[in-house]
Amino acid sequence: MKRPQTKVLILLLMTQISLPGFTYSGSIISPSQPQNEIGIEERLGENVPLDLFFSDESGNKVYLRQLIDKPTILVLAYYGCSNICDNVLSNVAGLPDRLQAEPGQDYSIITISFDEKNSPAEAFQKKKDYVKAIQRPFPRDTWRFLTGDLENIRKLTASVGFKFQRQGEGFQHPAALIVLSPKGRVTRYLYGATFLPFDVLMALSEAAAGRTGPAIPKALLFCYRYDPASKTYVFNVLKVTGAVTLLSATAFILYLTSSYKKIGRPKGDSHG
Repeated sequence: MKRPQTKVLILLLMTQISLPGFTYSGSIISPSQPQNEIGIEERLGENVPLDLFFSDESGNKVYLRQLIDKPTILVLAYYGCSNICDNVLSNVAGLPDRLQAEPGQDYSIITISFDEKNSPAEAFQKKKDYVKAIQRPFPRDTWRFLTGDLENIRKLTASVGFKFQRQGEGFQHPAALIVLSPKGRVTRYLYGATFLPFDVLMALSEAAAGRTGPAIPKALLFCYRYDPASKTYVFNVLKVTGAVTLLSATAFILYLTSSYKKIGRPKGDSHG
């Protein structure tokens, strides 16, 4: 007879396969979108194209090779986002005060908008808002806010596996930090909107040595869908439904496993 754990694992597998809005990579999409269009497909060990160019906060043309010469935290966001993007950027702004690393020497930060409609003026304002929240001495060139055209944006996001889609006046997109080595190599992904200083410091240390590391096991967050009709961000029902289903399945496994251990082996089930 098969043990209850085996049956439960089969049940969990069937549950995950049948979850609406989920792909194998964990991406969450809406019913009208093809699978794998939104999410992150990790490109650990691969290099971003350093010949890509963007505009800085002053409107000057800059190449990535000019900016990436030390461990770099890459933040992909768009400057019109008042949802997860703001949470991510706010938490990134809180890192320098908590990191045991020297900004500008041990690491740099680059935020690049994936909305080609964003302007250097918007980038300048975002930089002003977030850099002023940093309490410790912080060289202004340590955190750059860039904008660019669609071609360069698409090449960059493809190189790091960042998949997003425009929807109405906003975007559906994942939230994560991407850590790059001084040579532009993708070494680690940090998922979510909040980040532990220890995790970031370890990721920067790995990047400095050019080593890749596994992604920190954390839920990948997605920005809400913008509804142009109501001009509001719509709660993602599929996301919540899927999360609740997975939690329920996990709780079910733990319950049955615990029950099996309490019952123990049936009497007489022994040899010799």
